[in-house]
Amino acid sequence: MKNWIASIFKKKQQVSISPMPTWESVVEIMYDKQLDSFLDEVVKVIYSKDKTKRYVILKSKKGFLTYGLEVLYAFDEDEWQFIGREKDALPGYWGPSSGRGVKSVFEREEELLRELVCEPEYKSYFG
Repeated sequence: MKNWIASIFKKKQQVSISPMPTWESVVEIMYDKQLDSFLDEVVKVIYSKDKTKRYVILKSKKGFLTYGLEVLYAFDEDEWQFIGREKDALPGYWGPSSGRGVKSVFEREEELLRELVCEPEYKSYFG
């Protein structure tokens, strides 16, 4: 009983935190990460030239296709002090591009790609 009480008040061991990765490392580490978070099947991923943006093409269980634009965000130093303690912690996350609404639904990938390549973001960052 005495050991149990002592363990409650024992000072927690310091957890070693790896240094905050550079932006270039974040981009490299996050390539193809967090694609398992979608409910629909990921059919294709198209990355921007600098690999900081991506279009994710999804297929529903009923066979319909849609896509969304995601942007890579890195955690800041304060966030990393907390997140970096976790084993296998990622230094950033993929999130939806701001101001992006729901996309059209397509039956064929060719139709989807024709619309996707006409988007201003695609022309600016992917083409």
